[in-house]
Amino acid sequence: MAMSPYRRCNLYSFGLLFLLVILSMVLLKTHLKSCDQNSSEVNSLFKESIKTELNEIHLEMQKLLMHKLAPSARLVQKLGEIVHRLDNKRQPSLTNEVVSKDGSVDVCPEGYQGGKSGYPLYAKKGWYITNCTNAKPIRSVISILVNTVAYPKEDENHVENVLKGITETYPTVQVHLATRSTEMKKVAEKYKSIDVVRLDDTKLSKAWNTLITKTSTPYVLVARDIFHFTWLTQLERQIRVVSQIPNVAVAGGAYRNVSGHWKAGCVQTKLKNYVLEYQEGYYHSKNECMFCDYLQGPFVTKTNLLKLDENLPDEVVFEDWFLSVVQDGALIMACPDAMYFTRDYHSYSKRTDKKVWTPLAKKWELNRVLQPQGVKHSFTCQDIGFTCNAQSGLLPVCCQELYKEAVSFFQKFADEHNVRFELDSGSVLGGVKFKGLIPWDIDGDFFVLSTDIEIFNKKETIEHFRKNGYSLTEYETPMLDGKKYMYDGYVKVNFNGFYIEVFGTTAMSNTVYLPTELQKHETFTKASIRGNWVDTKYSPGLYARNRYGREILKHSQSWFKVGLPHSFADYETGSFLPCKNPLHHACLSSFPGDGDIPFLVA
Repeated sequence: MAMSPYRRCNLYSFGLLFLLVILSMVLLKTHLKSCDQNSSEVNSLFKESIKTELNEIHLEMQKLLMHKLAPSARLVQKLGEIVHRLDNKRQPSLTNEVVSKDGSVDVCPEGYQGGKSGYPLYAKKGWYITNCTNAKPIRSVISILVNTVAYPKEDENHVENVLKGITETYPTVQVHLATRSTEMKKVAEKYKSIDVVRLDDTKLSKAWNTLITKTSTPYVLVARDIFHFTWLTQLERQIRVVSQIPNVAVAGGAYRNVSGHWKAGCVQTKLKNYVLEYQEGYYHSKNECMFCDYLQGPFVTKTNLLKLDENLPDEVVFEDWFLSVVQDGALIMACPDAMYFTRDYHSYSKRTDKKVWTPLAKKWELNRVLQPQGVKHSFTCQDIGFTCNAQSGLLPVCCQELYKEAVSFFQKFADEHNVRFELDSGSVLGGVKFKGLIPWDIDGDFFVLSTDIEIFNKKETIEHFRKNGYSLTEYETPMLDGKKYMYDGYVKVNFNGFYIEVFGTTAMSNTVYLPTELQKHETFTKASIRGNWVDTKYSPGLYARNRYGREILKHSQSWFKVGLPHSFADYETGSFLPCKNPLHHACLSSFPGDGDIPFLVA
């Protein structure tokens, strides 16, 4: 049977990745051998850094193989950069001049005249655009979008400076302007290359999407929040990056504000386990541009990629769009030698107002948004509309917090009514491994004395639990006949799609196996459940090892998720099943099958 082109592509891609991984490991060994013995501390840090990155790539490749997906350009680029760091001579080439079938290019190539050219100001010399004859007219390559519908009235005066600067720098390039102002519309109509759209709606995303529909060029400059436009923008530079570096979909520049504060504008994002973290800076670069995940300033992109979500607040529509670009595997770059003049209308509200992030948190299922300078927004399960029913992914930290609250509530109720209870089964194991709930568990497990369980069938108890957000269901009356049962009496505690099974038992392990003087309730063994101390088994580590067998500190999903006949069967630990949505940031198969640190969320 002939092999499909898709399968051939996948095999080729994985073969290339495999060779790169092997090469990086060989180079790492050679690099460390060749280093001076006196720099052992530096070598150790370097080795640890490379090891961490290769481990992340290994997990990503495992997930791709499991789901029969092709590797992304971002993954290949990441591996290539590791090879480059280990041996500069083997740096993979990322840049090839893209030539159309008719022999034309989008913009002419660059040349460099050397460090002495342009001394001492280094403005228009040094790097220069060559006088090629096969470049397309720039008006057929790029359009410029200017969206002022949300500009304050006092800032409309700056728009004419922007329009004047564009027409002087790029007189033939088509500009599409969105404005609410009739006066601004009249000003813009003086320029032949400017198409004006007057909108009464102040919704930024709607205005951007309207401008996109009017664009016919393959690339577009999203000139957000600009108040000046000059040759410093270096539009050709960004077009060249997008059109000639493979898999780059977006290229931007640095920016400065009215008071002169300058930023490179490159930000990394880490979306993992319901946490979105932003960090300014870069790990890798190419052609004097930084690889980024998000750009803070204006940018050039491919026109067919730009579509903003009009359901989100204006402050976070670009955050959402960049997340989608990254998820699709495309690359984003910032070239700090290009510079825009911008005003920042949304940074304050993004730092201080959790509400502007809530719709984005709901869309991407986020419990935390961590911004630079330590700014943190936290979201509850209710905020993001999440129920704690584990499927093939991790439960968010909000579910672990709800579990902590439920356990604490149950402990308080038990103490007040002299009901003895202990964590049991998976809840004990969760306390041992995660100091809380196993992040993919389907339920909790408690033991109470069978002689005490009847309290959970009383009307006042049911009402008390209900008022505090918990329902008591499926109550079973204990037999109390002295016969041996797996359990004697039962009730289920339900909240937000999760439940805790409460089993009746004839004795507490603490009163059987602890020394006599420690068998009082106040000296029962206690486990920390996300910081709250809760009664658990006499020796939780020993109990868990005896209950679950070999390699219990490695991970496995619930018995019925992995197809075991019952919970007492032997588990195969160390890996997870494929996810229904392998691209989700909480997909279990993208996490290691061992350790608790990769799962921790503060």
